[in-house]
Amino acid sequence: MRLNGKLPVMAAAAIGLFLLGTNAPGLVKANAANRAAGVTASVATQRVKLGLNKSVVIDLPNDAYDILVANPAVADAVTRTARRIYLFGKAVGETNIFVFGPNGEQIASLDLAVERDVAGLEDYLKRFLPTSEIKVELLNDNVILTGTVDTPLDAKRAVDLATIFVSGGEATTGQYSQTAAGGSVNGGVDINNPDQERRVSKIVNLLQIIGDDQVTLKVTVAEVSRSVMKQLGVNMVGNGGSNGISWGAISDNFTGLGKQLSNSGFNVGTSSIQAYINAMESAGVMKTLAEPTLTAVSGEKATFKVGGEYNMVTGVSSNVSNDNQTGLKTYSVEKIEYGIGLEFQPVVLSPGRISLKVRTAVSEPTTEGSVSFSNGVTSPGMNALSLRKRLADTTVELPSGGSMMIAGLVRDDVRQAVNGLPGLTKIPVLGALFRSRDFVRNESELVIIITPYLARPVARNDLAKPDDNFNPPSDGAGMFLGRVNRVYGTMQTDRPPGRYHGVVGFIYK
Repeated sequence: MRLNGKLPVMAAAAIGLFLLGTNAPGLVKANAANRAAGVTASVATQRVKLGLNKSVVIDLPNDAYDILVANPAVADAVTRTARRIYLFGKAVGETNIFVFGPNGEQIASLDLAVERDVAGLEDYLKRFLPTSEIKVELLNDNVILTGTVDTPLDAKRAVDLATIFVSGGEATTGQYSQTAAGGSVNGGVDINNPDQERRVSKIVNLLQIIGDDQVTLKVTVAEVSRSVMKQLGVNMVGNGGSNGISWGAISDNFTGLGKQLSNSGFNVGTSSIQAYINAMESAGVMKTLAEPTLTAVSGEKATFKVGGEYNMVTGVSSNVSNDNQTGLKTYSVEKIEYGIGLEFQPVVLSPGRISLKVRTAVSEPTTEGSVSFSNGVTSPGMNALSLRKRLADTTVELPSGGSMMIAGLVRDDVRQAVNGLPGLTKIPVLGALFRSRDFVRNESELVIIITPYLARPVARNDLAKPDDNFNPPSDGAGMFLGRVNRVYGTMQTDRPPGRYHGVVGFIYK
């Protein structure tokens, strides 16, 4: 913007103007609208900082005739007298202001930077985060947060407040950048074509967390399972040779329990009848205990897996191709993982609260429910095993050292079936010869417990390894005595004289 025209000439002492110009600082910073800043009578550029939507008063050493503002979208200049102008910050950015005298001489050159006033943001940070020491700085309209906070949650809250500060209301940084389009009708510079891309401010988080920000999670997966299976009955099978018809009195049991105890029968011509006695009773108990432990920094995800994988054949091909030019059978194998897995993401909310997103799983292969694809031909990997899995996925909040049961299961399954010949099984006493009874009962109880701790590093000597104090046996003890490790304290000898506290007779390293 260019202002043309005569400005009223005001008489002033040349010495006073010179003193006013020499007392003006090289960097002018506006804090209030009623505070005037002096400008040196020199062609050297002076830098002025101005808050967004605020103003500053500039006193000139000589009478001004022309005022040129490079980018009126960033700042504007208003004259009240020949030696005093008012600068207004309209948008975040930088621009130049030149002031010329009556004869075209340059009176002042100002490099104006319009920035946000971060005092309001600092006040809000002190209000909502009183225990934190946060400083706010600006760099090219990007907010830089420095200082210290107690927890990662406080750091996140500080970033959220800064984001609201740079993007909320009229103070948004989503201003359109503008470029000069050419001459206007009034002879000035026309700036009316905004670019389509916006300038978006960024928040740079340089905050340091002084509190404990590492979490150790201990997960306990305990399961006890008991199963009882019983089978008793008679299975009769008959074959008719004349017409090729065969029949079975009792089909195979659904439990897949044991072999037949006896096999007897008789033949009539080409027909035969055979009877099998099935009797079996089985009981079993299973205990599963897994205690994985994992440590992670607050806000970061950690994964821990222990186990293995087995291969399952998913396809067979004997077609001749570039990879199989001989036409031999090739198998497609799929790897299935099993074992113990732990994945969690902790967030330290405060010194007494920890938020945990936990996913834990325990699995192992089992033949229960397995499928065979061999079709009578024995091939490796043709049996598709099943996986017994215990999986829990949840989010909880706990104090350091506190425990919570995040999952539990009590299951009691009872299955029984009676198979037999229709009609004959209803005969009193003798009907037992024509039926078979299968009974299965499974009882299990599963508990998953988690315990988080705020972790602190310790000295290496305070940590123990599983192989501490382990020594392999000597060749003689391993060969003749069958020992797999050295045994201590087996010799019955008298203790040395003295007073002892606790159990003695062990090896100390």
